[in-house]
Amino acid sequence: MGDLIVPERGSAKASDSMLPRKVVVPISTVNRVCPEVTREASTGRNLTAVANAKATRSVIYSKSDGSKKVTITVDEYPTASDASSAYQEAMAKSKTVPGFKPVPAENLGQNAFVGTVTQGGETHIGLGALHSVLIVGATLAGYDPTP
Repeated sequence: MGDLIVPERGSAKASDSMLPRKVVVPISTVNRVCPEVTREASTGRNLTAVANAKATRSVIYSKSDGSKKVTITVDEYPTASDASSAYQEAMAKSKTVPGFKPVPAENLGQNAFVGTVTQGGETHIGLGALHSVLIVGATLAGYDPTP
């Protein structure tokens, strides 16, 4: 998913609460990685953003029957320090979710993590990454977490 378009630093005003739709890859890009995902189910603010996000965007893509979903979020913070603090908070909160298991991924680097959560028979695979003033997240639901 290397086609992520990063907004210019300072592109969102403090009063803005939603990043432009173009900050998240289009369905055609998601479909190359997850061919069964064929539609954009919804888009809007990321209601799961932590701390004092300046602006956010969440896009949910799904299979036509809703059995598989890919959610991509982008949260912009006023400063890199704010983003780093929010990233640490999000990682800590993820680790407290019942059933959370980290996934070993040595090539991700220190500013990214991946983990799974299984609850009620459904497994979510989540990835979070920090880049400057941005936190980018991707969650897959309805997929088998084993390679």
